[in-house]
Amino acid sequence: MAADSREPEVPSQPLPASKLAGSEEKTYDTFSYPATRENANSLPGANNTSAGGKPTQAGIVDALKMIRLSDFKEVHKKPCTREGFLTGIGAAFGVGGIRAILGAPVFTACSWAVGAFAFGSFAMHEFCQRKRKLEKAGIERVNAALSQKRINEEKKREEVRKTRRKAKQEADQ
Repeated sequence: MAADSREPEVPSQPLPASKLAGSEEKTYDTFSYPATRENANSLPGANNTSAGGKPTQAGIVDALKMIRLSDFKEVHKKPCTREGFLTGIGAAFGVGGIRAILGAPVFTACSWAVGAFAFGSFAMHEFCQRKRKLEKAGIERVNAALSQKRINEEKKREEVRKTRRKAKQEADQ
């Protein structure tokens, strides 16, 4: 098959300076296609950070430095956390108590209670988050419907104004 003649053939390597037109005894810089960089938006000689340094790897120590005491004092103010904790406490009391009443050793009953607390807290927190997301979507739908209703009412008002103006103009003539 013949090659496609619609696309210009791009040389894979730049021409040497001696083969360029008008470059008999002179040495010119070779012009070639720019070398591709990893990031096309980066400046030549720039590093990953704006300050010119290399980014540091975050570790466990860095994460622990970010935790403050106020985070633990205000955990109950986060959405759905209170409901999750209360459900987890109830589940732990119920499951651990039943296991203890049924004659399981104390350590086993406590282990079941901890597991029930973790599962109950997580499940209730996720359920609450899902409920909040659905509620937010419903509010957005209502807001969209109300704004559409306002637009329609404004169009109707404008039509009524136009008909009144037209009737007034006809009456004046």
